[in-house]
Amino acid sequence: MKLVIYMIMVTIIKIGEADSCCKGEWELVFHAPSGNGENVVAAWKKRHGNCDLMSGCCPCSMKDGCLPYNAKLETFRTSRKILKSPYLDLWNSLNIKKVKIELSSKDGNRLAFIEFNGQGSNYMNWFHNGRILRTSWTDMSPSGSYVFFSIDREARIGRYFSIHKTYHGCPQDFGWFVVVDTTSTQVCRWERRKPFPQFLYSKHGRITKWNDMNYGMADVFNIYIQRG
Repeated sequence: MKLVIYMIMVTIIKIGEADSCCKGEWELVFHAPSGNGENVVAAWKKRHGNCDLMSGCCPCSMKDGCLPYNAKLETFRTSRKILKSPYLDLWNSLNIKKVKIELSSKDGNRLAFIEFNGQGSNYMNWFHNGRILRTSWTDMSPSGSYVFFSIDREARIGRYFSIHKTYHGCPQDFGWFVVVDTTSTQVCRWERRKPFPQFLYSKHGRITKWNDMNYGMADVFNIYIQRG
């Protein structure tokens, strides 16, 4: 009985097997639900640390926030934990071709997305406007003007994965997406939406004036990779 429980709780993933079967496919590597009290960027930066490069095995337990190999969104849609693939520890060895962020509702409807060029990137700098390949926001482009397009440059005020065009005091802030997290006091009225974290995005495929409070709040924030 103990062996059965252990097999359910822990998945052993082999690096070589995953590398050979996932080329060209979108692979879910990060799953974050809104309002669960966890820090999204802390989870993104946290290293798994248990992958054995010699044997190719990565013990992976969901109770520890580990996203099992070849995970499907349908399986984890109701999960209230942030889940992260241990493969992200090995980013530079994965031959990553593309990276995608996707916002969705709790019933699985996609609300917004961006695909990035992942070639030659690391686990932090892939999130940059210069790497945009395709997006659901029609007025967002690689050559556009952004005051912030960064995972953690606004960490001091609790904003992450920030995509903002202009800041001119809270009433004149314009942007497309931001993760509002738990790490500090929120500066502006428009971002004080609890429980944390919240995934705020501009609707209708275009930029929004945040202070108009006409933005959407996604239930799920997922990150995918595609290998070459």
